[in-house]
Amino acid sequence: MLSSILKLLSERGALSVQEISLALGIESSALHPMLEMLAHKGKTLKVELPCKTGCAAGCTTSDTMIFYKVKRDD
Repeated sequence: MLSSILKLLSERGALSVQEISLALGIESSALHPMLEMLAHKGKTLKVELPCKTGCAAGCTTSDTMIFYKVKRDD
């Protein structure tokens, strides 16, 4: 499954957790640990967009606010 995630990100660029979930047919709750592992291993970069609504609920945890992309070796 990890290779499927990396392939998808390589083909499409930066995607939100929600987009990855829909493309691969995986629940986002199952996807989060896999994405965190890939980021921890240096395979992907995690980008969290700031909440612009000023909510105190931590909307940066929303699946539409967290993006991942393949980390390129330069």
